[in-house]
Amino acid sequence: MSTLKKNSGKGVEACPWRDLGPQGGGLELEDYPTALLMRVANHLQAEITGVNAKLHELSVPEYRILSRLYVSAPMQLSALCRTSFFDKAYAGRILRALEARGLALTSVDEAHKRRQIVDITPAGRELARRIAPLARRSQARLLEVLSTDERVALYGALKKLLNANTPAAPAAPVAAPKETRK
Repeated sequence: MSTLKKNSGKGVEACPWRDLGPQGGGLELEDYPTALLMRVANHLQAEITGVNAKLHELSVPEYRILSRLYVSAPMQLSALCRTSFFDKAYAGRILRALEARGLALTSVDEAHKRRQIVDITPAGRELARRIAPLARRSQARLLEVLSTDERVALYGALKKLLNANTPAAPAAPVAAPKETRK
């Protein structure tokens, strides 16, 4: 049974990670940090980012790319993919939709013919400019449920996890315990 439903009786759920051994014994799938992070991210993206995107007739991926371009354009397609967490094929499909609406454009880098440059159009910049204050307000409201100490701790913990698992510090593969190997 998941510990997500268990409660310590003090209004705070018991933490299944508190006494976790190196082999993760007793850790249920729904309590995996990766699973919990994905559930939180998917829920918040649907409830916050999705609402803002729909208000402006954008899909969530279009919204994410347009927002990144608003802050960083012009930029290489590879950098857009890296910072937006899209693969190039998927980003290309999203960009074609944004280009069809006159919100973004792509061109070939004259210095490196195989490299693509992505930019935001004036219409895309104006739309992103209108969306940005709504997005910031939505994000601030999301964080209001946490105390200042909780926000600082969450931010620090998320950054620590991200920095510990970047390509500069690849995670070592974890071998299954000998008794479960086949």
